[in-house]
Amino acid sequence: MGHAHYLVAQRGTGWFILLEKNRYGPFLSGRNGALTAAVQAAHQAGKDGHDARVWLRAVDGIARTVWAFGVDVYPPCWVEPLRIVAPEPRPKRPRPAALASRPPEPGGVP
Repeated sequence: MGHAHYLVAQRGTGWFILLEKNRYGPFLSGRNGALTAAVQAAHQAGKDGHDARVWLRAVDGIARTVWAFGVDVYPPCWVEPLRIVAPEPRPKRPRPAALASRPPEPGGVP
């Protein structure tokens, strides 16, 4: 199979993942969120038979491999503290009974 090389890079004020000619992001959680997502995607691509790697473009402009499928452990120790925990869904607030059963205003649209 082919390769799946994920490049994590900063563009302006946001962090993105570049894969082939596609750009994903910006990630609200910045560099750490982009790295975490890139490793997760590369891990799946590696399981699917691709040569999967994650590169990080440093401040000097040089991209360096930070994770490679079949070489590095998954998840890497540096990703564990970066895991993004989804917030708990907000509980739905019950509508007051007076609003739920109130008839439409006169002259309103049916």
